[in-house]
Amino acid sequence: MEQKPSDAGPSDTDMRYAQRIGGPLIDFDLDGELASLRASDSYHAADHGAVTLVKHRGIRIVLVAIRAGGQMQEHHADSPITVHLLHGRIRFEAEGGGLELTPGRLIAAAAGIPHRVVGIEESAFILTIGGREDG
Repeated sequence: MEQKPSDAGPSDTDMRYAQRIGGPLIDFDLDGELASLRASDSYHAADHGAVTLVKHRGIRIVLVAIRAGGQMQEHHADSPITVHLLHGRIRFEAEGGGLELTPGRLIAAAAGIPHRVVGIEESAFILTIGGREDG
């Protein structure tokens, strides 16, 4: 097997990934992305797994899969977020309360709000981070 010199630059795979997350027009097969995510070692080793689909200046879009009973511990984002549930059921807890999301529901949270997510069923959602809060 031929080894590449360390100064060979990014691999074809690295370049495809960079184009995928930062290209000017990107199309996704979410079912395929979710199947790959759920088959990954990281998903099998934890309560949840995530893959960044888009990363542009000012916005990031992440596909998240969470197991039934799984948790994303309390954290916050420095930018506003949205959570759009694709399937399953989750509980989004913030500011002493919580909302149960079912498929097709979307919530928005302001920047800096501590929150956590609990998987009621095996679930998947799109997390969008970014934008700015206009007064």
